[in-house]
Amino acid sequence: MELKVLYFGMIAEATGRKEEVILLQSGSTIDQLENLLKDKYENLQHLSFKVAIDKEISANDTLLNPHNEIALLPPFSGG
Repeated sequence: MELKVLYFGMIAEATGRKEEVILLQSGSTIDQLENLLKDKYENLQHLSFKVAIDKEISANDTLLNPHNEIALLPPFSGG
């Protein structure tokens, strides 16, 4: 399946992209997506980030589908 992944902040800087289409097997999870991206972009291995599906932070065992909006988000600072 094809997944459109959006990158923000330091994640976009680490990948050199704001978005891309990633190919994964049907039934893949966020954890599998993260592993694929960390293998593809070595700089991501040392960064902390969250994955949002359809604008909600999701657990690593969440199943992905090609209709999801997927975003990698850097840590938030509060105030």
